[in-house]
Amino acid sequence: MLYIIITISLILLSAFILLPKFSAINERYSLGINYFLTLVATLVGVLLAISITNHESNKKEQQDVIKLLGSSISSVETCHEYTKILIEYYDELPVEDPLKNEFYTKNEPPYPEYLDIFLMQNIVSKNLSGDALSELNEKVINLKRSRNTDATVYLSFLEQTLKVLSSELAYQKEEIDKEKLKRELNGL
Repeated sequence: MLYIIITISLILLSAFILLPKFSAINERYSLGINYFLTLVATLVGVLLAISITNHESNKKEQQDVIKLLGSSISSVETCHEYTKILIEYYDELPVEDPLKNEFYTKNEPPYPEYLDIFLMQNIVSKNLSGDALSELNEKVINLKRSRNTDATVYLSFLEQTLKVLSSELAYQKEEIDKEKLKRELNGL
């Protein structure tokens, strides 16, 4: 933003110098004015190049975050589906079956390890919305706590994590705005 303001100011100043009212001054100091105008043109070019480079860099980072969000969603979905299958299998076991007592200790629901890696990356903490980042950190804590205690609660936290990741993905793709993102996250 600062680059744009400086660029516009320099262009206006250059245009002001070239007004017919100042033609006598322009003739008298033409060498200095030409030098100044060349300097302004160079500075404007450099500032525009920096601005374009920054914009392209930010777009690339955003695309990278979108890819990482997709991978995280895939990881959580896989754990969600597997946990659902475990719960269904457990529910089908007869009450008197000795496997039922130790079923979840021997068959722990899978934890989406990629979620931890995802949250530790600098690009994620830099580009994810603050609301989604804090919500995801909370969900990770809840996932870790509930994994070994209650599979149905764990499954519920996996579903909530999927909703957070999906909402943030829509926000990063600019399909929803920040206010809608907040509403969706508050609805969890």
